[in-house]
Amino acid sequence: MLAAEYDILRHVEDRHWWHAVLRRQVMRALTDTSLPPRVHLLDAGCGTGGMLAYLQEKCPHLDTAGIDASELAVRHCHARGMRQVRQGSVHALPYAAGTFDVVLSLDVLYHSGVEEEQALAEMCRVLRPGGLLVLNLPAFESLRGSHDVAVCGVRRYTASHVRRMLNRHSLMDMRTHYWNAWLFLPLLAWRRMSRLQPEDAEPSAVSDLILPPSWLNRCLALVGQMDARLCRLLRLPFGSSVFVVARKPVQPGGTAL
Repeated sequence: MLAAEYDILRHVEDRHWWHAVLRRQVMRALTDTSLPPRVHLLDAGCGTGGMLAYLQEKCPHLDTAGIDASELAVRHCHARGMRQVRQGSVHALPYAAGTFDVVLSLDVLYHSGVEEEQALAEMCRVLRPGGLLVLNLPAFESLRGSHDVAVCGVRRYTASHVRRMLNRHSLMDMRTHYWNAWLFLPLLAWRRMSRLQPEDAEPSAVSDLILPPSWLNRCLALVGQMDARLCRLLRLPFGSSVFVVARKPVQPGGTAL
């Protein structure tokens, strides 16, 4: 991401409605799935640490670790007191095979500096057999805009593309669905307008991550939670993001496939 975006992310992520909805979905994925009493969890591409901070508060049984390629992001995490976060690449995770019960990777695979297949292979490697992979990914190339320029996003996903990726890495698709469907059409119009700016304006592009007034932020969070619930139940065929829960299989002999 552009350097200024890390400062913006740290400023808003603990309160922004979109992040609140995503945190609830991650929490549901963890609580709806059979996991060991003591869970070792990695946030691969943890950014400025908002998700890790939330999980540490809500789930004291979690042993958490985080990694991010950005020195600035890691500094923000350390300022939160999360010394378990380290700088490194999702292409070469500095952990032994089978270390984690859960690996999160939220809006990471689509970045310009990430080779998605290599990163997924590493996430699978550090997952224990039977472990859980939780992904969130931006959806649909039609939603590309200046936001993607600001955060260095170079690819967007469909649910079918995600399922093919999971299959290539022998991961069992437990749940893949779009969410944020209620904003799809307004966001499509906004992103198309943002693409109309001249090429020389791209370096000054900024993300859509703006904190609304508190009353509006609360309303959007409520609408977003209802949307996420409906998207999960009805499997709506559109949304601005794809949420993925997958499991690393176990062979009959007890080893990973």
